[in-house]
Amino acid sequence: MIRNIFFLLFIGMLQVSFAQKSLKYQSVEEAYEKGIELYKHQKYGLARLQFNEYVEANQNNMSARVAEAAYLQRVCSQKLDNGDMQYLWEEFIKEYSYSNRLPYANMHMGDYYKDKNKFRQASRWYEKVDANGLDKKTRVDYNFSAGYALFKQQKYEEALVYFNKIKGQNNKYYTSVQYYYSHIQYEKGNYQTALDGFKKLENDKGFKKVVPFYIAQIYYLQDDFDSAIDYALPMVNEGNKERQADMNRIIADSYYGKKEYSKAIPYYIKANDLASQPRREDFYHLGFCQYYNKDYEKATEALSQVTSAEDIMSQNAYYHLGDCYLKLEDKKRARVAFEAASKYEFDKEIQEDALFNYIKLNYELSFSPFNEIINSFLTYIELFPESDKVDQAYQYLGQAFLTTKNYSEALKSMEKIQRKNDDVYRALQRVAYFRGLELFTDLNFTEAIEFFDYSLKYGEYNKKLKVGAYYWRGEAYYRTNNFAKAIKDYREFIYMPGSYQTNEFPIAHYNIAYSYFKQKEYNEANTWFRKYINITNGKNRVMYGDALNRSGDCYYVDRNFLQAIAMYTKASKVPEGSPDYSLFQKGFCLGLAKDNQQKIAVLKDLTNRYPQSPFVDDALYEMGRSYVAMGNLNEAIYNYKTIKEKYPKGSLAKKAMLQLGLVYYNDNDLDNSMAFYKRVVNEYPGTPEAEDALLGIRNIYMDQNNLDGYVRYTENLGGFARIDIREQDSLTFVTAERFYMKNECEPAIKHFQSYLTTFPEGKFVLNAHFYKADCQYRSGDLSDALSSYEYVASKGRSLFTEESLLRMGELNYQQKAYRKAYNAFVRLEQEAEIGENRIEAKIGMMRSLVKLDQPEECIKAAQKVLDGSKIADEIKREATYYMAKSYDQLNNKEQAFKSYSKLAGNTKSSEGAEAKYWVAQYYYNQGEKDRSEKEIFDYIDKGTPHQYWLARSFILLAEIYHDRNEDFQAIQYLQSIKENYQGDDDIHSRADKYLNAWQPKAEAENVADTISVVE
Repeated sequence: MIRNIFFLLFIGMLQVSFAQKSLKYQSVEEAYEKGIELYKHQKYGLARLQFNEYVEANQNNMSARVAEAAYLQRVCSQKLDNGDMQYLWEEFIKEYSYSNRLPYANMHMGDYYKDKNKFRQASRWYEKVDANGLDKKTRVDYNFSAGYALFKQQKYEEALVYFNKIKGQNNKYYTSVQYYYSHIQYEKGNYQTALDGFKKLENDKGFKKVVPFYIAQIYYLQDDFDSAIDYALPMVNEGNKERQADMNRIIADSYYGKKEYSKAIPYYIKANDLASQPRREDFYHLGFCQYYNKDYEKATEALSQVTSAEDIMSQNAYYHLGDCYLKLEDKKRARVAFEAASKYEFDKEIQEDALFNYIKLNYELSFSPFNEIINSFLTYIELFPESDKVDQAYQYLGQAFLTTKNYSEALKSMEKIQRKNDDVYRALQRVAYFRGLELFTDLNFTEAIEFFDYSLKYGEYNKKLKVGAYYWRGEAYYRTNNFAKAIKDYREFIYMPGSYQTNEFPIAHYNIAYSYFKQKEYNEANTWFRKYINITNGKNRVMYGDALNRSGDCYYVDRNFLQAIAMYTKASKVPEGSPDYSLFQKGFCLGLAKDNQQKIAVLKDLTNRYPQSPFVDDALYEMGRSYVAMGNLNEAIYNYKTIKEKYPKGSLAKKAMLQLGLVYYNDNDLDNSMAFYKRVVNEYPGTPEAEDALLGIRNIYMDQNNLDGYVRYTENLGGFARIDIREQDSLTFVTAERFYMKNECEPAIKHFQSYLTTFPEGKFVLNAHFYKADCQYRSGDLSDALSSYEYVASKGRSLFTEESLLRMGELNYQQKAYRKAYNAFVRLEQEAEIGENRIEAKIGMMRSLVKLDQPEECIKAAQKVLDGSKIADEIKREATYYMAKSYDQLNNKEQAFKSYSKLAGNTKSSEGAEAKYWVAQYYYNQGEKDRSEKEIFDYIDKGTPHQYWLARSFILLAEIYHDRNEDFQAIQYLQSIKENYQGDDDIHSRADKYLNAWQPKAEAENVADTISVVE
């Protein structure tokens, strides 16, 4: 009984347990079924929860239903756009690889990437799909999606494989497949097939806004221009701006194809106005339409928009831009455009013709600042030796050699020519001649002579240049103090036919005269001075007055005083010369002719008319001498005392005091005589005047029978007055002096140093210091030389004072001790009696003030230089240049401009070359850009050997064009500098700065290259 009870209990428990498991199983299955139901009703969120519950309940179950639940779970997540889909599908593919849903999972991965526009990744997943594992409807979706992903990658052939599988089938993708299929045929150039396909979509709601463009475009591409125009015209105002632009463009292109250019123009303009990014091709075609329509001004505007890229379109645009500018008679811009076209090699015929036109225009414009004409002709001949224009190129090349202004570079080019003909030799003569002139202008006389020599080798080709070469070589020899050779060349010049008509003809006579004069051949000099006086007729008043004075000097040296007086009288009537010198020399000669009364009258006239003349103290001294000769001692004393009082630092002050001692002695006024003699000894020890004063003092003591007094007096003076020491002093000095006079500087220096050590206060200390300094200066021992010059200058006025001050200024300037140099030049100006030294002093002061950075004082000093007479042209240029720079430094731009303007006419000089640039820059800064441009082109026409400032002007010209929004011109000028300028300075970096700023902007503003298609 009990066993039966337990058995029944056990059976009951089993039944309860089984019932529980059955209920649980039924609950999980319900989750799956419920999920299916929810999925069908598109309640993806709830369905996903059911599928998730089912999968979790069957984690170790590999049944098809579990895999299906996992699959549907992910489909729901994808429908809900969950962010972790990539992970979920990859997990499914890995865990449920046995599922028949695997092709679907791979497809879903492809769809995931396609929806994110990651078409390459999408295609990789689509490739993994086994299409046979998909149901028919899904297979259609798959073929479209896989084809679309490949289409977006422009893999058209592969895309067609998928599209062809569903093309023509009645499904939701029918029109889309038709569109993409037609588009692919369009891209492949199968225009008729594409046209047939697009025609089917004309009325399709989804594509009717897109396909008309293709249809019109295909008509155009099939050269069916009329159909293209007819089709596009009704739609020019339909759709958005881009679509309208497309239709206008098709109409324009069709009219262009029909060569009805005037009809095409308004449609190109409208297409460009409507497009957000106008195409280069549209500007290109618009420019050509306007070109063929002879509207060259408008054509240049359009074609200028095409030139940013480096391709055949740019080359062609540049070439036709050049032709447009020629038609507009704007050769300067045409030259730039043809140069640009010639740089490209895409079309050799265009390159050849463009290069020839560029060179020809350079020649016609004389545009060769950096030797472009010659270099470009040589390049043309090298690149196109078989061209039918090569003979013409050689002809132009020969002419270019005869007209170039870049003489240095032209000579280099000519040297490269292996076979030189008469044209080349004729050019060599010319170029060498003008290069010599450039070097002469830059004061490089030695090199200038070499180029004049070179030019004269080919003198038979151009007689006029030969005449000029002799003159300027003579000038160069003259400037280098080679007077014998200068005379020879001047004579050759004078006696050559054609020289008489030149401006240099009288000057050659004047310079021959001076060459003889400087060699102390006074008779020959006088002959040529008189020849100059007779032929010049006083045209150059400064030189005329000077020649009269020099002729007078020659007569004076020859002791022909009457003739000298006659010449000095004529010279005194030429105020532009040196009339004060003329009067003094006339008076002096009258004195030599024993006409003291007239002498005094002339010298008084001098002191009254020219009270500031450096000859006033000389006149007073000579008047004193004449009064002595006439017995008028009071007037003599008055004149001598006036010299000492008014000119205490002059060279005549000690002579005047010596004369006072003599006058008083002759008047038996021994006390006053003794006083003045002793003043000379005390104030000017060691000088010849002190020696003469000692003799006078001795005579007075002797007259007074007081020899002991004289001995005591001399003993108190020191060594230079003691007789035995004076003899030893003299012998030692004379030994050193002999070496100096024989120009044997090395032993001379040693002996002078020995003399100065032995006799530090000797009679000839000044002479020894000066002679030693002169030898050391010539030997290059400048430091010791300067010390001795400073010693000489620190003593009283002597024969050596002026040259010592001049050398002090020069050497201190060389050693960059500019303040000391300036002080030396100031003293020299105050104390100099030689006119040339006063001029040198003023120049030295000016140069020192430049270095001391004192612009206000520099302006005053430069003006003093310019106010002087007989100032060399190069010094006038230098002074004017420093005035300009000083005004610039003081920010007085107007005054700086005035000074620069004076220099800018001569661009052959370094000062003029720089000034020309600053004049153009001034106009630019004032906003007068047209005048600035004109100034720069004038600079280009004139040419210059100083290429740096010309290159700076080119950069300024580029700025002007950039300001006018003519970046094409601006950039071309900068690129021309980059290609042609050879200097090693900052020009290339300056050009690069602007190119780097402007080129990206020009490219960014340029038009798009491709058609934009809305899909």
